[in-house]
Amino acid sequence: MLPAALIVGAALTPGSITGDSGRMLVIFLGLVSASILPTISLLVGSMSAAGRSVLAINELDAEIRSAMDALFFLFACVAFVVGALVALATPSPHLLSRAPLLTSELLPRSGQAIVVFFSALILMRVGQIPAILRRTLAVRHQIALDEARRKTIENAPTPGSSQATFTPHPDFGKSVSIEEVSTPRH
Repeated sequence: MLPAALIVGAALTPGSITGDSGRMLVIFLGLVSASILPTISLLVGSMSAAGRSVLAINELDAEIRSAMDALFFLFACVAFVVGALVALATPSPHLLSRAPLLTSELLPRSGQAIVVFFSALILMRVGQIPAILRRTLAVRHQIALDEARRKTIENAPTPGSSQATFTPHPDFGKSVSIEEVSTPRH
């Protein structure tokens, strides 16, 4: 798919991406990149050792690192696309005017190929972010379950402690004769 994206980008008529389609792409990529840094902050904030096993901390660390790598990769791809769009919108330097084929065909088509390639790469990779976040959530869920189990076990009463709390009255179970109960006491 990525080689096809390069070919399609290079085959587009020069100037195809610099108009409204380029602006829409920048808006979309701006939204994607605006969501990346807060997501990383949330992931980093979820890492703490309170009540967690070493295995659970290592699993969570691996998932968070994987998510951060994927998010930073997407951010870099967005930067390449925006950089290529800026280059496409910038007039060629006067020095290159001596090579009209370079400025009218080769450079614009190369820039468009970069834009389409990295846009396709972003679309292909953006789907893995929800999966990483779900795995991170599953690890955090397991950690929370383990911590809840541990606290429940720690706070559970011992078998003898409930009997000590509810001690019976000293007369409980005492045998009495009917005469003792039927005669009124004064």
